[in-house]
Amino acid sequence: MRLLLTSLVGALLANAPAVMACEGCKEPSSVAGGGGVDGISFGFSASVIFMLAMVGGILGGFVWMIARSCRQLEAAHRSASVPQN
Repeated sequence: MRLLLTSLVGALLANAPAVMACEGCKEPSSVAGGGGVDGISFGFSASVIFMLAMVGGILGGFVWMIARSCRQLEAAHRSASVPQN
């Protein structure tokens, strides 16, 4: 069991530099004369912008729901405080 565990740890550590490198560094910059780095960097930029937009959309939705709930509660309190004749 120790030998298996040691072998697995050794295999993981042997590949550590390749695993820990960013995607731009893993991808060769000149494959057959043309580099695909521009497409990779655009993809990373687009994915970061997409993730930030999703976070903003979710937070905006929460704020909208809170504001709507506060308006509904305020309207309910107003109608409850108005005496009925």
